Amino acid sequence: MSVVRCVGSAVVLAATVLPALLCPVPAMAEDQVADPVVIALRQSGVQPRDYGLVVRAIDGDGLAVSHNADIPFNPASTMKLVTTHAAIGLLGSDYRWITGIYTTGRIEDGALLGDLVIKGGGDPKLVIEDVNELVTKLRAGGLRDIRGDLVIDDAIYGVASDRQPSFDGDDSQPYNVPPYGALMNFKATRFIIDPRKRRIVLDPPLADVRIDNQVRVLNGRCRRGDTGFAIEDAGTESTPVIRIRGSMVGACGEQFFYAAALSHRQYIHGFFKAAWMAAGGTLSGSTRVVKGAAQGAPYYEWHSPRTLGDVVRDINKFSNNVMARMLMLQMGARNARQPVSVDDARSAILDWYASRNVPLRSLVIENGSGLSRNERISAADLTDVLVDASAGPEAILFQDSLPQVGVDGTMRNRMRRDPVVGHANIKTGTLRNVRAIAGYVTAASGVRYALALIVNGPHADGARRAQEALLRWVYHNG
Repeated sequence: MSVVRCVGSAVVLAATVLPALLCPVPAMAEDQVADPVVIALRQSGVQPRDYGLVVRAIDGDGLAVSHNADIPFNPASTMKLVTTHAAIGLLGSDYRWITGIYTTGRIEDGALLGDLVIKGGGDPKLVIEDVNELVTKLRAGGLRDIRGDLVIDDAIYGVASDRQPSFDGDDSQPYNVPPYGALMNFKATRFIIDPRKRRIVLDPPLADVRIDNQVRVLNGRCRRGDTGFAIEDAGTESTPVIRIRGSMVGACGEQFFYAAALSHRQYIHGFFKAAWMAAGGTLSGSTRVVKGAAQGAPYYEWHSPRTLGDVVRDINKFSNNVMARMLMLQMGARNARQPVSVDDARSAILDWYASRNVPLRSLVIENGSGLSRNERISAADLTDVLVDASAGPEAILFQDSLPQVGVDGTMRNRMRRDPVVGHANIKTGTLRNVRAIAGYVTAASGVRYALALIVNGPHADGARRAQEALLRWVYHNG
């Protein structure tokens, strides 16, 4: 048996217990892929046609592995690598989002005799800490009472803001929140259920939202599986009600879960008004959405404390879908007229990769997050993205944004006692019938590798052992 190593353009055979590997990336038979990986895939029921695999040395001579390299597969969240690398190139790692505050009337003795307008800038992480600080800045400037309405100008994006079909039919899951130009706190809430007081507390608080508590508190000892909740919007657009059903055992104590409820307009009204009132202000009116309402000079501009580099880290480490979708649209906002469409964003990404001589011919990009049944990319193209990202001035920022095996992000609990720990940054991708990994491994030899393994099909769920076998094999043999 032999393994192929690439030395310049030559191929050198070395004795080994592994099957032969090919140099660089022509199609190859499955029995030419690293033995431990093939064994793990076969034991899981994965067929040769159901996966694509590429391993490439980035610097220096090393292994080259290819199987179904150019066949497009659904990559799940490894698609975020395509999105975030392009965003760093198009927007710059120091890019910061701006949320504008406008007024439609004069201010007298701390009272705004008109509307307060929030112009969304597409900030994907305008969270409770930011809104509290924004409110503090407005209050410190002398504004106390808003006598008119709160108006949301969400004109930056030309996508449906609410009631989009969710990925899996569960609108209450935070990962299903659609992009929104004035997104706040991911439109997510932590629901805290106190069985003793039979009370549900919202974190963050949402003003003018009624909770219909239909949770049954049961007697008995606490056991796993005794708690379960369901959530639904039970009110109207003008009178929001969140109904919570389910049951829990009182002995289990306080329970909580995260969910997305309400429309964007309802959520922003409750979220902002609660923060405003907590700071000693008043808001007399309702909340409306009016595209183009922000006119003239802003009263105040909130600059995000996070750079795009910080956002990329959150997206890749923790696989945040709504942030990735927002980031994709923001690339379309760079040059295109508003409102920005998904087509604008898609064109910006494809044009940028073409300018880098990375054409990504297999790429089908729908929302940039991988939360899609339509997105596609080949293992070869995904590896090309990784190799290109490893060569630029932001190479370290990009690599460090990927989960470190056994240390953090979505890889923190995997291979924790393996020698690979500290030597691999790997993005994961998981959907029903999809398992994927892509990223970087520095082998024991010191050679750095980019790799991608994408498994589709009914047996994909069992591919975890094969993923770890691949990382281990590259580390020891690369």
